[in-house]
Amino acid sequence: MSMTKRRFAVWGLILALCTGTAGMTTAYAAEKTISSVKLQIYTDLEVGDRIGDASIDIDSTTAPGGGIAISGSTDRYQIKEADWTTSSSKEISVGYQPELKIRLEVTDSDYAFKGTYRSSNVTVKGAEFVSASKSSGDLVIKAKLKPIKGTFEAPEDAYWKDNAKGTAKWEEPDNGGTGQYEVELRKGSSKIHTVETTGKTYNFYPYMTQAGTYKFRVRTIAKTSKQDDYGKSSEWVESDEIYLAKEDVSDGSGRNDSGTSGNTNAGWRKYGNTWYYYYPDGSYVKNGWAEVGGRWYLFDASGRMLTGWQVRNGQMYYLDGSGAMITGWLSWNGRWCYMNETQDQYYGCLVCGHWMNRDGKTYYLDGVGYMVEGWYQVDGNWYYFYPGQGNKAVNTTIDTFYVNQQGIWVH
Repeated sequence: MSMTKRRFAVWGLILALCTGTAGMTTAYAAEKTISSVKLQIYTDLEVGDRIGDASIDIDSTTAPGGGIAISGSTDRYQIKEADWTTSSSKEISVGYQPELKIRLEVTDSDYAFKGTYRSSNVTVKGAEFVSASKSSGDLVIKAKLKPIKGTFEAPEDAYWKDNAKGTAKWEEPDNGGTGQYEVELRKGSSKIHTVETTGKTYNFYPYMTQAGTYKFRVRTIAKTSKQDDYGKSSEWVESDEIYLAKEDVSDGSGRNDSGTSGNTNAGWRKYGNTWYYYYPDGSYVKNGWAEVGGRWYLFDASGRMLTGWQVRNGQMYYLDGSGAMITGWLSWNGRWCYMNETQDQYYGCLVCGHWMNRDGKTYYLDGVGYMVEGWYQVDGNWYYFYPGQGNKAVNTTIDTFYVNQQGIWVH
């Protein structure tokens, strides 16, 4: 080989190496990683819908009727497709969480999905993140929708068991329900006994102590505090009436007021972080006040004990961390409030815009409910209230300003 040919061979090799290196540099630059992913799912699914009939709209913020919509495409990646992983024949029940997978593809050649994604860098609003994995350069995200809200399905039937005096029986809902039931015995229009149970039968005979016509009704209720958040109690299902003659009435023995058939001991019961108060018959306080151990407690429509500031009938109350209603002076936000101690229709209410006499001293609570301090005008008159104490100054001079026996600044 001549010297000239050798030179061409060497320059060719150098050129090839340079070209390869440039290519490697370009490929490396394309590997900027997408650090996080954000998606949002909009749902219009209802109890009774079938997954196979639920459509999925991509890059939309409006869910189609009986389906869902997904948004979240950016200038670096887009939603390529989405499919249900839940069986298409599945019928949605209360609290059910359908699962789907969402495939994202890169749209900016300067970027790529990184190797691993977790809940810390994948946000799916309207759903719960399950997992993420790479597939042929795409990112596949699995997510579960939030529990579908609705009304629990009612028991299938309610009837008196043959040859078992006073024994109520019912069938579970088609979808199995929650496994928790509220059962109520009635005599005419009067409620005789109520119980919560996980069984599908209950012996009411010990409570049938008078002659007359009886019936019972049963409904499906939440078994856990989580179910209580997304499900409503089902409709009542009533049994036929039965007549109990005087000679057949119960003597009351065998009562199970402690509730071993699902209704545990009466009194305070805690589910999760929420307290409830149960009566011996298995019912519990709902949507109102209850006096327990000399203290007043407030419960919402679901029976949950409330704490903190609460409004009832246009009046404000404060319930401490134990749920007990506070009366008397209350320190709040560095100021003093007064909760009415007089046991009348306003017992426990926050006093606002009123004078108050206590222990021989006079105070004034402003329109917000705070005890006023310093100079303050009420009904056109100026008064002085000692800072830190709040009581009104009377018949004295404050910084050369005289206030009379009523505490009014005379000028």
